[in-house]
Amino acid sequence: MQITFLGGCQAVGGSGIFVNAGESRILADYGIYMNRRNEPKFPLPPPEEVDAAFMTHAHLDHSGAFPKLYASDDFPLYLTPPTYDFINLLYDDMFRLQRFPFGKEEKRKTLKNSVPVNYGQNISLNHDCKITFLNAGHIPGSYSLLIEAEGKRLLYTSDFNTIKTQLLEDANFGHLKLDALILESTYALETHPNRATTEKQFISTVNKTLQDGGIVLVPAFAVARSQEILCLLHKNLMDYPITLDGMARGASRIMTQYPDYVRDYELLLKSLSSCHWVKDNRDRVNAIFTPGIIVSTAGMLQGGPIDHYINILAEEPNNAVLLVSFQVPGTPGRTLLETGKYPIEGKMGKVNSLVKFFNFSSHSDRPQLFNTIESLKRNSNPTVFLVHGEKKVCTTFREEVEEEFKLETFCPKNGETFII
Repeated sequence: MQITFLGGCQAVGGSGIFVNAGESRILADYGIYMNRRNEPKFPLPPPEEVDAAFMTHAHLDHSGAFPKLYASDDFPLYLTPPTYDFINLLYDDMFRLQRFPFGKEEKRKTLKNSVPVNYGQNISLNHDCKITFLNAGHIPGSYSLLIEAEGKRLLYTSDFNTIKTQLLEDANFGHLKLDALILESTYALETHPNRATTEKQFISTVNKTLQDGGIVLVPAFAVARSQEILCLLHKNLMDYPITLDGMARGASRIMTQYPDYVRDYELLLKSLSSCHWVKDNRDRVNAIFTPGIIVSTAGMLQGGPIDHYINILAEEPNNAVLLVSFQVPGTPGRTLLETGKYPIEGKMGKVNSLVKFFNFSSHSDRPQLFNTIESLKRNSNPTVFLVHGEKKVCTTFREEVEEEFKLETFCPKNGETFII
């Protein structure tokens, strides 16, 4: 088995992995780099013709570059039904925000070549390669990829989370026996705060803001994070109106179609039905003049209706902007978090409202990554490849994994090839 890393090495974004597995040439993910302001950046091109491709989930840093390949090629693309619907939504938003060397026709071809799969399902490629799809616990429809060929077993975790959330079940790979592990390392040097504690602090801040007569604005990712926040608010019996706006509305409609991909479907339905869905600008005006909670895209304050809300709510110190999504460096959300400033009416201005970040990460942190490796080592001694993490994070974590577990560990570079 031969692995070539095309993207996502010593960086977060642009994931892409090419695997020669028996007679099958496999592409796992093909995303864009999300923090590029000018020309979009993509992974390296696949070194050989692709027999089958696998989209582990809908986030654009794993899925956004697939249309580029379908401009000149055709091959089956395996994804879950929710992922299919999410990318149909997210691709259009991607095209609105930035210019790409592909568009709606390439999107159409991407969707046309898609093949639906589900958690726990097995498929065979060319009779000598077995593929298994495992719940990754990251967003609805996300999977980790187990590849078996030539007597070798490779697990590509992609983005994964081993704790339960309001929305999702956890990932569990401890039972697997592996020869190689491609492991995300986004938060390999960080420990997330306790989830229950974070939820309590978030609800406490929301309640205090509302009791003081303020409005709570929650910028959140459209897929999963918005719905998780709504579930949390519903469980805590908010007596104030909750407004849902932006692309989170479309993502929520999609999610209601797939009860098997969420942890508590009834909670999701109740959460979505108990909030007010914005239909037009009149609803937005009502939301900003009524004490309550507004959940809206974009999570990093790039695009969507969020700009409209902040421009109006920023002046009042009784209001709160509660960030619940990761803020990529260079985005308006990161700037707001670090400086307290935001472009108001075209100029950088101070935000007088409370600005606070709550870590609702859907990625595994350092303890979760260590526990995953420890559980896998009980059954095998896989070679470990660290991806989807900044250079310093990958190199430091590699040394720790080698010292703690005595496993051969690599921080590959884009373009490098390894034989298992």
